[in-house]
Amino acid sequence: MAIDSSVFYAGTRALRVNPGVSGYDWRMLSVPAPGPTFWVRLYVRSSVDIGQSGHNSYFQAMTGSGEPNEGHNMEVSEQYCQIVLNHHDEVVLSTGGQTQCGSGGVKLPKDQWHCMEAYFDGAKGDVQVYADGAKIIDKAGWKMLDYKSFSFGYLGFHGPARTMWYDDVAVAPERIGCAP
Repeated sequence: MAIDSSVFYAGTRALRVNPGVSGYDWRMLSVPAPGPTFWVRLYVRSSVDIGQSGHNSYFQAMTGSGEPNEGHNMEVSEQYCQIVLNHHDEVVLSTGGQTQCGSGGVKLPKDQWHCMEAYFDGAKGDVQVYADGAKIIDKAGWKMLDYKSFSFGYLGFHGPARTMWYDDVAVAPERIGCAP
């Protein structure tokens, strides 16, 4: 990871997550969650389309301290050529998606900034994910978890390798929203 002053959404810098190795590749930063129910807002950019066929993750609510193998992780990921929600390989598809590529699930084009928002309600098991203002995942009563932290960066399982950028990351008890 590095601070990048050549590619950024707002201000003068963004966090760049450099391409890693093939196979399992954990490159994430973790911060404490404000409670078991919280919102996140982050601007994300990738050097490849977000929505590849294999399982890779971009951010997640975690029941542990941020250590990748501690507790349960509710991942906002890609799989089946779309953005998905993944918990221990149980998948919730994005709006319109099926479990095969080309099924109409939500993808985000490469080399553009995208505002991603997510709502995690661990007590009720609710998760909502938004991309550029549109709700793309709405799952109620799924997994009741006691969230302790939030991680963002890149968790690679299947590739392809990519560079990711993150800017204006916010974690709060209330919705932050995207800047106009």
